[in-house]
Amino acid sequence: MLIIVFHGDIHMESHMSDISASRYILSGLTAFSYAVVYSLASVLGLKVENVLGVPEALLLVAAIVASASLLNRAPLFRAALENFLYGTLLVFPITIAVYLAARSNVPWADEELRQMDQALGINWPALIAFVDSRKNLSFVLNIAYRSFHFQLLILPFMLASTGHVLRSYQMTIAYAVICFVSCVISIWYPALGTYSVYHMDPSNLKYIDGKLATVFLDELIGIHSNSNFVFDFGRAEGIMTFPSVHAAIAALCAWAAWDAKWLRYPMLLLNILMAASAAIVSNHYVVDVIAGIGVAGFCISAVSFVTRPRRSAIGSRPQGLNALPVPSISDISA
Repeated sequence: MLIIVFHGDIHMESHMSDISASRYILSGLTAFSYAVVYSLASVLGLKVENVLGVPEALLLVAAIVASASLLNRAPLFRAALENFLYGTLLVFPITIAVYLAARSNVPWADEELRQMDQALGINWPALIAFVDSRKNLSFVLNIAYRSFHFQLLILPFMLASTGHVLRSYQMTIAYAVICFVSCVISIWYPALGTYSVYHMDPSNLKYIDGKLATVFLDELIGIHSNSNFVFDFGRAEGIMTFPSVHAAIAALCAWAAWDAKWLRYPMLLLNILMAASAAIVSNHYVVDVIAGIGVAGFCISAVSFVTRPRRSAIGSRPQGLNALPVPSISDISA
């Protein structure tokens, strides 16, 4: 019997293998995140309430694996579903990790961050006054800032459902890596943020929606200063200042969307605005934004390297030969 395997079939098999590897990395990273973060919370004495527990998370992961096995014939839908579910699952350990990082006794780093901004020639109060005097610019930045959660929710789904399956998994993996790396860095840079340091009341702004600039302060001060602080997911806020996760996710979304030509430039523009909005609408120093983009670049590069497509020996042939079917005799019998 002569079995002939064509080059296109080998390429498809290799591509599916790349996707499978990314799926395993994402599921393993999710399980590892729960194990490590919950263990650290216990060791460091942080009481956790109203948040998904490890048993529930493991049951949900098992449900994902079971449902995914039933969806092998619908790989695009399976990828969209897995990215949504794993991305949602990761929110819980990431949020707890942010609070654990702020629990350190490191002094507030606002003065250091403010001096970094000044060294860059940034006059933050003047920057806010400039933007707030322009209604249309403020409106655009307000909208861009609030697109954060929407992009994280919808972009992996859109990528997966339109055939960019590997990129969808890479984005979700990179999202988690960016957040955890940022948590580690933030241990040495706890900060109250620009609105507090410059004594600016968001309610006095004309067009900038600065409501989110100070709502996190009670949580941040509590976890940083109160050894008996209890983490409650129901009241959790984004308390990390340096580096800016908003800016990091903006870079991530722009990179992820670049794989789809029809999304490429609209998403690039939106995320340039979202990164900029972190220093306007939120409580970030400009140096926070720069650091966030740098963290994103490092993490995206690392994830891209680990999940890069593996080319077979046949796939590495000169391009002119790729158009020709390559028979492979796997078994010959009389």
